Amino acid sequence: MFRFEHPEYMYLLVLIPVLAFMQLYFQHQRKKKLKKFGNPDLLSHLMPDVSFVRPAVKFYLLLMALAAIVVTLSSPQFGTKLETVKRKGIELIIALDVSNSMNATDVEPSRLDRAKLAIERLTGRLVNDRIGLIVFAGEAYVQLPITTDYASARLFLSSINTDVVPTQGTAIGSAIRLATNSFSQQEDINRAIVVITDGENHQDDAIQAAETAFEKGIKVYTVGMGSTDGALSLPPRK
Repeated sequence: MFRFEHPEYMYLLVLIPVLAFMQLYFQHQRKKKLKKFGNPDLLSHLMPDVSFVRPAVKFYLLLMALAAIVVTLSSPQFGTKLETVKRKGIELIIALDVSNSMNATDVEPSRLDRAKLAIERLTGRLVNDRIGLIVFAGEAYVQLPITTDYASARLFLSSINTDVVPTQGTAIGSAIRLATNSFSQQEDINRAIVVITDGENHQDDAIQAAETAFEKGIKVYTVGMGSTDGALSLPPRK
């Protein structure tokens, strides 16, 4: 298949014959004026270094260059075919554990800081996707509603610490249920929940909450934050 991406530029090719005609016209007029001065053969002996061919050749070379520029601007394309591709983004809600145990430093600089860094890197790779952020400890709260504003997501993320949730604990099930109800009403879109936690669960049935989400077509992923050796929980940093 052959096509021009910008065929409107091809109209500029009309200038080529117009300029060529003007060149021929002025060349003819120049010869007529020279005949008024005398015999052309005699004048050629009086002006041996004057060439009537070189200017014409130079002019037509410039016309060819102009035509090549016009064709280039039109972006000719070979071997292509038109295909309409509709890209569908996903809706992703991250549930971040902010209980005091996330201040442990078995993962440097701390479990919470490492989790925030991972989320920040994730937002940098999203394209046409929507992201929401939930924080939880003993209770779960929506920190950022579902959005495509990744700059706002990073801004909210930077302000998170273990003091943002007053009730301590690790209610993973509550976070999953809140995330399940926080998606938009848009149809035909993939949805996922990513739970980032150090794994302790004191309050509720997280497995049941995950199964309920799965029944609604929502995939639930968990990311464990911490080492296998564990560490003592530190008080919240001021």
